[in-house]
Amino acid sequence: MAHSATQVEIGDHFRTLRDQWKSQTKYMSNTAQMATVWPYQQIIGMGPSALPLILAELQRETDHWFWALEAISGENPVQSEQEGRVEEMAKAWLDWGRQQGLI
Repeated sequence: MAHSATQVEIGDHFRTLRDQWKSQTKYMSNTAQMATVWPYQQIIGMGPSALPLILAELQRETDHWFWALEAISGENPVQSEQEGRVEEMAKAWLDWGRQQGLI
């Protein structure tokens, strides 16, 4: 399926924000602080169009996208016993993304 110019622009904008976020948070360990960095907040502001992009990132590299995923989707598929286990949390979100048809 061909991507429209808008989809390409959204993807490019997302990748720019992602790179800025990673650069600004590379020495942070506090996930709450990581989620309040301006580029991350701008990704959340992209709304549902960012969900497939975030999930693709999560497939490529496990990282702290959970706050954004929950803020945008209004859901949290992570079970209490998975909390704090990043790999398990990523799997729960990727499973959710497949169920939603976003992956």
